[in-house]
Amino acid sequence: MSFTIEIRFLGGLTPSQETVFAEASTRWSELIVGDLPRVQLANGEIIENVRIDAQAVNIDGVLGILGQAGPTQLRAESFLPATGIMQFDISDLARLEAENSLKDVIIHEMGHVLGFGTLWSSQFLNLISGSGSENPIFTGTNSIREYQLLTNDESVKSVPLANTGGEGTRDGHWRELTFANELMTGFIDNGINPISRLSIAAFEDMGYIVDYTKANEYSLPKPSTLKGIRELNENNQCKMCSSRILRCDPIVLPKSAFID
Repeated sequence: MSFTIEIRFLGGLTPSQETVFAEASTRWSELIVGDLPRVQLANGEIIENVRIDAQAVNIDGVLGILGQAGPTQLRAESFLPATGIMQFDISDLARLEAENSLKDVIIHEMGHVLGFGTLWSSQFLNLISGSGSENPIFTGTNSIREYQLLTNDESVKSVPLANTGGEGTRDGHWRELTFANELMTGFIDNGINPISRLSIAAFEDMGYIVDYTKANEYSLPKPSTLKGIRELNENNQCKMCSSRILRCDPIVLPKSAFID
């Protein structure tokens, strides 16, 4: 059986927005291909791979708190998610849809539910060093390999992570001033925001089975592009994660939850 993401819609989303969630689920199921062990929750529900509760609610209007996204229940030992939540402000969803950036944002936030940036700490997968410092780095071996290929430099031994922004941005994304329009930086860029082999490698480092052939074409930005990015101020990260997207405090299921 292949990797699947079940989206449980809990209300508030328009049909077009529900379609975007379904498309995001399909995209991640192309990138992550290995089946996860089934688990049974305390209420008796059986989770095949990952189930995400998706909902739109009234929070605080446009450009306030975007919402909450992250894993909520994790498998024992691997710490890979069984369930997660993606809850967004109705007004911000409408804004993102009008700006034609909703799909990128939903794919991006679904990546966080699957563990990107949310499960890297020493408490869980221990894939980050220098958290909270001026130079946080990702230490997964597969990601380092892909970064070496991108830089054509076999001497690099880590991948730079976001060192600016609020709690929802720093430490949990690739560094914008290195990777620019890669989808898993904390900013959304104009035009195409590809999911690179580097991001797929991060999921392999987390313990997923992945398919690198489904990556989008990507190369590191030119210095002239980075110069323009340096002129951005903190307000320009609002379309993606910034401090207005809240994270979850996931619980780890007992080993007895495994049913296979």
